[in-house]
Parts: sequence; C-alpha cells; structure tokens
Amino acid sequence: MRFSTHLFSSLAVGLALYPRQPVHLATVVAAGTLIDIDHLLLYSLQTGDWSVVGALRYDRYRNRRAGVGDTRPRYGPLRSWLHNPLLTLPALWTLAAGRPHMRAVALGLSLHLLLDHPDWPQRTVERWRAGGVCRACGRPGLRLQVVRTDRHGVRRYRAVCRTCAMRELGSILYE
Repeated sequence: MRFSTHLFSSLAVGLALYPRQPVHLATVVAAGTLIDIDHLLLYSLQTGDWSVVGALRYDRYRNRRAGVGDTRPRYGPLRSWLHNPLLTLPALWTLAAGRPHMRAVALGLSLHLLLDHPDWPQRTVERWRAGGVCRACGRPGLRLQVVRTDRHGVRRYRAVCRTCAMRELGSILYE
C-alpha cells in the first residue's frame, strides 16, 4: 500500500473519530503512517544504503519482473514483525484496553494493517486447511506459503511448498 493511501485513510478515520481532539487525531495519523519506517530500516540494514530515495527506487522495481540483463538484487517485502497482525494486534489492543490514550495508536496501527493485508483471512484459512501438506505435490512437513492466482476473474489461494510455488508462479508469469 502506498504512503499516501495510509496517510489519507488515517486522516479520514482520525477526523471522523476525533474531530475536536487534535492530539488523538495526530496520534492516529502518525501510528497509521510511521509504522512503515521499518521498511526503510530493513532495506538499510540489508543494503547499507540509508537514503530514502534508494529505498523508494528499490520499492518501485522489486515487484516487477526482471528484464533481460537486470541483475539488481531483490530482498523480498522487507516487513518486520510489526506488520504481522497476529503478533501486533492482540498485544496492542490488550495494552490499549487499560489505557485510553493508547486507543488512538491501536486504531492507527490496526487501520494500517487492514490496508496492508486485505486478504489475510483467506490466506490464513487456506494455510489451516492445508494442515501442513503441500496442496500441489502432497508432501507433508514442509514450510508452506500461500500463493494467490487470479485467472479469468477468479481469485484462488493455495498453500504450497517453495518448489511448487516457484513452479506455479512461473507458469502464471509465462502464460
């Protein structure tokens, strides 16, 4: 999700919930946008490049297919544990339950994660449904990743091992 989307959605939610409380409004906006600093930190630790411009350039090309002669490294999504809803949200909302001033932080971070992971429930259900067995080759006990395919307007999720994921993604890219 883009920074501007997080900024404007956090601003809209903050204005709707805290129209006369500027501190809470600013807290919702800050929590909804500044969590992405972890992307810059992880990029900098992997590359040694601490410039924001370098991180933005990397973000532009990392999701595109590599063209002929493109040897630039791809480090993956660069998401820390803060972007994992199962780890972050329960702890955050438990902390906010006893502290009213923390609710604005919890709200901003929850909104951010909701925008970043709109298909999280489908991915989680598919991972549980697979039960540790690859849906493509049937091998048990492997670490599975959920692959999404969009064919003919139908979105499909499959929990597969790394080998099968590369095969499935390769067949999608070259159809």
